[in-house]
Amino acid sequence: MKLICATLFLFISFSSSARTDVIRALFLADAPFHGDATAEHQDSFEMNGELGIIYASGNTTGTTVTGKLNAKQDLLKWHHRYVAKVLYKQNEQVIDSNSQLVTSAQNVFVSMQSDYKLRNPSNRLFIYGEYEDDRFNSYQYQAALAVGYTEQLWSDEESEFTYSVGPGYAKSIAKENTDVLDQTGVIIRAAMEYEKKFNDKATFRQYLSTETDEEFSRSFSETSLAAKINGSLAMKLSFNMTHNRSPQELDEPLDTQTSVTLVYQFF
Repeated sequence: MKLICATLFLFISFSSSARTDVIRALFLADAPFHGDATAEHQDSFEMNGELGIIYASGNTTGTTVTGKLNAKQDLLKWHHRYVAKVLYKQNEQVIDSNSQLVTSAQNVFVSMQSDYKLRNPSNRLFIYGEYEDDRFNSYQYQAALAVGYTEQLWSDEESEFTYSVGPGYAKSIAKENTDVLDQTGVIIRAAMEYEKKFNDKATFRQYLSTETDEEFSRSFSETSLAAKINGSLAMKLSFNMTHNRSPQELDEPLDTQTSVTLVYQFF
């Protein structure tokens, strides 16, 4: 815990201008910084939905369905972000000499983050909560609540970069053979999101988050590229990684998912 606190202290203590210069040098070149813009604010709400379905027949029969709702609400003093994801998979298996469709994956994830804008709206205080129920994972469920500081390093018509860091509390119910393991404790949560628009039709997005203490960590990465088909419909290629570290020997700690989905922009 001392190492985590020291790392957090050094991270926050690093000057804002130096942080911005280093990250912008990696992700953005020769673009003006708009973090301190004082343009008149306009409330906005955006929501899109993703859907992907895979059906296989022949030597292997099964169906996989993945879906996601993603919403952003930007108000004068608040910025809200909502995410809901679901994954469901059925495979055909032979049981007692009979072929049956058996559920082999079932995952539900929801999260919400609310940022309160300070005097400079690029600097914010956040509260974040998440819950995940994975029927076929080593965990019955995982939940976390965190508060802290968010900074939008820049945001313009071409790209934006935001990070957040702060302390929180996590709870996980894990399964090991017939035992149920209750893991709770104080964590440090950090997250970053980078989005780049190449043109009006293609958008690249990288999201990273980690929740960690001395014995437990949970990290997630989503790398995606979306290309518009028409005004409201797009096709999205994404690669997700979820890594769980626990003091107990559970199943494979790294889960990966590659998907191609259709994205519909509701608002």
